[in-house]
Amino acid sequence: MDLTREALDREFPSRRHSVQFNHAAVCPLPARTAGAIAAYARTVSERGSLDWKEWTAETLGLRTPAARLIGADASAGGAQSISIVPNTTWGLNLVAQGLELGPGDSIVTTASEFPANLTPWIALERKGVAVRRLPTRDGAFTADELAAACDATTRVVCVSAVAFHTGFRAPMEEIGAFCRDRAIAFGLDAIQAVGAIPVDVAAWNVDFLSADGHKWMLGTEGCGILFTRPSFRERVRPPAGWSNLKRDVLSHFHVPDAPEYVTDATKFEIGALPTPGVYALRASLELLLEVGLETVGRRIAATLAVLIEGLPKISFTPILFGGPPRSGILAARPPAGKDARYFAKKLNDQAIVVTAREGFLRFSPHVGNDEEETARILAALARL
Repeated sequence: MDLTREALDREFPSRRHSVQFNHAAVCPLPARTAGAIAAYARTVSERGSLDWKEWTAETLGLRTPAARLIGADASAGGAQSISIVPNTTWGLNLVAQGLELGPGDSIVTTASEFPANLTPWIALERKGVAVRRLPTRDGAFTADELAAACDATTRVVCVSAVAFHTGFRAPMEEIGAFCRDRAIAFGLDAIQAVGAIPVDVAAWNVDFLSADGHKWMLGTEGCGILFTRPSFRERVRPPAGWSNLKRDVLSHFHVPDAPEYVTDATKFEIGALPTPGVYALRASLELLLEVGLETVGRRIAATLAVLIEGLPKISFTPILFGGPPRSGILAARPPAGKDARYFAKKLNDQAIVVTAREGFLRFSPHVGNDEEETARILAALARL
C-alpha cells in the first residue's frame, strides 16, 4: 500500500478533519471499510436476501485473514479455529461458561484488567470457583509474579495482552510456556493488541483469544473474533443455538431430542452473524495485511517517539516501563495537580481525539497517523 500523505488522506479520510489518536477506544474507519459496508447495504436494499450465499462466502473469507493476523497456523487450527463474535466480552464469556469448572478450581488474572476480562470469571464464583487478581504496577507484572499466583487448583490464566490504560505488554511468551508445562489453559483479552502488534497464538501456546474489531483491527463495533485451539475447544461446551447445529440437522430444521453441535470454531456461533460488520472487518484486516504488521509497528513507534521526546518538555511524564513502547498505547501522567480528563476534553474540543484512563492521558495512534499530527498535539498541550 502507498503510504504517502496523499494516499493516507484517501484511505483514512478522518485525517482531513481531525487528529485520531484514540484507536484504543473506537477507530475511524478506513475508506475501503466504509465502502464495503455501503456496498453490502446497497445490495440488501436492492435485492433483499437474493445474495445470501455471498454473505456466507464473506464470512468464510473473514476467517483466513483473521487467522493470519494472530499467527493461527495449521498447528493452531488455522481459519477453522476462528469464531465470529459480537465483542470481546462475548467471546470470553463463551469460554468461561463453557468450561466445566467448580469448587476447588481457580482462575488467575490481574487486578488491572478491563472489566471484559474480569466479570466473566467473577461470574464463576457462584459455582465455587476462586478468582485471583494479581496486583500490578500501572498494569505491569512479571511472568514470575503471575506464576507465583498459580497453584495446583489453577485451571485458567487469562490476562490482557496489552493493558488498556498504560499500554503495558504482558510477557505472553513466558506465560504461555509456564501454562503449557502445567496444563493450565492460557487465554488473552487481545483487543488492545491484534492489529497493532504481532500476535502469535501458536508460538505463545495460547488456548483462546478474544478481540473485538473496532479498535486496532480498524473494523466496526459489534464484530470481533474468538480464537480457540482445537485441543482446548474440545473441552468447551457449545452454547445452545441453531446455526451451530450439525449440518444434517439444518437441512430440515428438525432438532432431535439430543442436539448435536459442530466441532470447529463455528460451534460458538449460535445464530445470525453481524454481516455488515463481517464485510467491514474483512476489508480492514486485508488492509492491515497488505501494509504488513512490521510496517504498522514502525509507523506507530515513530509517531509515539515524537510524543516521548516532547511530553516531558511540557511537564507530562510518559509511562515507559523501562524502555520504548512495545504496544500502540502510550500513557502519560499529567503535570502535578492536573486532571487528565481536562486535557482530553480540551483536545477533543479541537478535534484532536485522545482520552483519559485511570488518571493518565492516553495516546493510541495507528498506521494512518504521522509525526506531523503528533507535533500538533504537543503544540495544543503546550498552549493548555
